[in-house]
Amino acid sequence: MKQKNEFYLKKILLLIIMGIIIFSLSACSKKGTKNGISKTSKTLQTINKEEKDNSHSQQFDYFCRFTGQAIYSKDEHQIIAIMVNNEPGAIPQSSLNQAEYIYEALIEGGATRIMAIYHHTYPKKVGPIRSARPYFMQIAKSLNAYFVHCGGSPQAYRLFKQNFIPHIDAIYTGGGIFFRTSDRKAPHNLYSSMEKLTAFFDKKGYKMQKTYKTYPLTDEVVNKWISENTKIKITFSGWYYVRYEYDEHKKVYKRFIKEKPHLDKETGAVLTAKNLVIIFAHYDTIKNDDKGRQEVNFSRGEGYVLQMGKTIPITYEFDMENSFIIKDENGQEIKLLKGNTWFEIVPQYGKVKFE
Repeated sequence: MKQKNEFYLKKILLLIIMGIIIFSLSACSKKGTKNGISKTSKTLQTINKEEKDNSHSQQFDYFCRFTGQAIYSKDEHQIIAIMVNNEPGAIPQSSLNQAEYIYEALIEGGATRIMAIYHHTYPKKVGPIRSARPYFMQIAKSLNAYFVHCGGSPQAYRLFKQNFIPHIDAIYTGGGIFFRTSDRKAPHNLYSSMEKLTAFFDKKGYKMQKTYKTYPLTDEVVNKWISENTKIKITFSGWYYVRYEYDEHKKVYKRFIKEKPHLDKETGAVLTAKNLVIIFAHYDTIKNDDKGRQEVNFSRGEGYVLQMGKTIPITYEFDMENSFIIKDENGQEIKLLKGNTWFEIVPQYGKVKFE
């Protein structure tokens, strides 16, 4: 009986010991699992944070090839060239301050017209939009841009019939893409938005061009310059001229039409240029044209580039593959400062006065 009791006592002790061991192992396992889950959770949080940071960096670590401005990569869209009215009744215009490149050239009657180039900005209101001229179309095509206009000269329509450039003509386009405002009289009140224009070209099945003309960019003036000038007057015709004044604090050229600041209609801000490119071209009045329309030859010539108050004499060539190739006196290609650029296409009889 005594031996039987000892046997049961040993068995109970053995079960107690085994229970303690199992409980200990279970506790260790749970602690290890908890630590493992905690470590895994922290690791996943770190990975997610790094992925989010990388995604954020990728979105902003993208630069407009026209201006060097940091942008969201998704904001880059097809280059769009818009013909903008520059007659007295159309000034001030809307959203010229958001264009990357702006080209100004003489038309009939001594006035000028403007072509604004938009690549990554999305203005809600651009214009007033006016008619096409062949020399603007040539520049737009050399940039692989799509062309936006309202009507055009007979010479321009001949090119459109030849499918010279993808375009949208407000005269023949409905669908609410263009709109007129009541604050001005026609033809100075026709506008559109970048959202509507890009949607139109997407619907037409036009693919975004991946290659286009750009200029090397820099933060400082690196090309050979001959003088420092803070003011410049550009005379296009007997009654029309523009002036630019260099702002040393903002490091931009403020634009004036005659003696009045050229303002943006939407913001009231003075229009400015980081780079000012002046090229002399050969203008001729088209024979037998009842309006005195112009044809312009800018295949090659001379001019100036103004940057940070410095004047750089240039030579240039133009072709449909490379647009304007601009070089300094040493034959080095001009590097543009990061920012927007105004191109002034001045007639051979025009005047440029530095101060």
